Amino acid sequence: MTEYTELVEKRRIYLDAEEWGNKVSMHYVCKGVNKGDLGYGEGYFVYYNNGAVHRVDGGNKISIMQNPNPIVDVIDDYIRSKQC
Repeated sequence: MTEYTELVEKRRIYLDAEEWGNKVSMHYVCKGVNKGDLGYGEGYFVYYNNGAVHRVDGGNKISIMQNPNPIVDVIDDYIRSKQC
């Protein structure tokens, strides 16, 4: 049964990284004081661990400002976050 140990471990890390990537890493509000502060303009933004950025208006996600990183990059970031 140990022949699948490595495969199971890779899958576990994949699923854990995917779940971790979908969690919020920070909230950011830009009121226009410093135009182009992060390059997305004014508004309320939610940043996720997987690199995605969504703009929120009235409690609804209205647009995706940045798409998530590829899963390989998310796995690398997840592993790196666990080493700290």
